[in-house]
Amino acid sequence: MSQSQIANLNVMLGINTAQFAAGLASAQGSLGAFGESLKKFAAMAGVTLSFAAVTASIKSTVDHMDELGKAAQKIGIPVEDLSKLEYAAKLSDVSLEDLTGTLAKFSKNIAEVGAGGQNDAGKALQALGISATDAQGQLRPTVDIMSDIADEFASMQDGAGKTAIAIALFGKSGAEMIPLLNGGSEAIKEAADQARVFGAVVSQEAAAAAEHFNDNLTKLQEAASGIQTQIATALLPQLNNLTDILVTLAERFNLSEQAANGFEELLKDSAIFAATTY
Repeated sequence: MSQSQIANLNVMLGINTAQFAAGLASAQGSLGAFGESLKKFAAMAGVTLSFAAVTASIKSTVDHMDELGKAAQKIGIPVEDLSKLEYAAKLSDVSLEDLTGTLAKFSKNIAEVGAGGQNDAGKALQALGISATDAQGQLRPTVDIMSDIADEFASMQDGAGKTAIAIALFGKSGAEMIPLLNGGSEAIKEAADQARVFGAVVSQEAAAAAEHFNDNLTKLQEAASGIQTQIATALLPQLNNLTDILVTLAERFNLSEQAANGFEELLKDSAIFAATTY
C-alpha cells in the first residue's frame, strides 16, 4: 500500500466523521433504551438479564431464522410451514436437524412420484391410500400430504410395519418422525395454531431479513480481513528485509553453535559453583 493510498484511505475514513459519531451515539442510545426496557420487563418477571445476554439471545434468534429460511429453500416448502412443523416436532422431541433431513428426503421422493416415477415412497403412499397429486395431476403441498400420513399413522399400531412405512416415506431416519405423526393431523394443526399465538412462526420476510443481516456481517468480516491483508502486504517488504538480515547474522556468526557453547559453559560454571559452595 503506497503512501498516497494510505492518505486516500485516511481521507475516505474521515468523511462525515462527525455524522458517523452522532449516528453511532444515537444507535447506542436506542440499544441502551431497548436493553433497559427488557431489564424492566425481566425484573417484573423475576428474571435478571444482562445487556450482553440479551444481544447474544437476539443474535441466536436471527441465526435460527436464517437457518430456517435456508432449510425451507432446500426442502421446497414455505418457511412459515417449516417453522410451524418445527414447533410440533419439538413437542414430539424431534430435532430440527432430523426434521429438515427427513423432509428433504420426503420432498425428493414425492417429487419423483408426482413426475410419474416409481419409488418406495410411492408404494408406501399407495398402501396408505394417499395420493401425491391433486385432481389436476399437480403435486400436492408437502404439509398436506404429511397431514394425511399423520391421520393414517394415528390409527395404526406401532411396530415394525409402521416403522418400515416411515423409512420408505422419509428415508433411513424416517422412524424419528413417528412421534410427530402419531398424533394425527389435528395435533399438528393445534401445534401450528399455538406456534402462531406464541409468535414462533417465522415469515418469509423475517427469514429473508435475517439472511440479509447475517450476509452483511459476513461481508463486514471479509472487509476487515481485506484491510488486514492490504496492511500485511504493505509491511511484508520491510518484514522480509528484517528477517533476511537476521538470517544472515545467524549464518555468519553461527549463533546456534555459540548458544550451545554458551549453555555448556553455563552448566560447567554452575557445577563448579555448586561443588565449591556445598
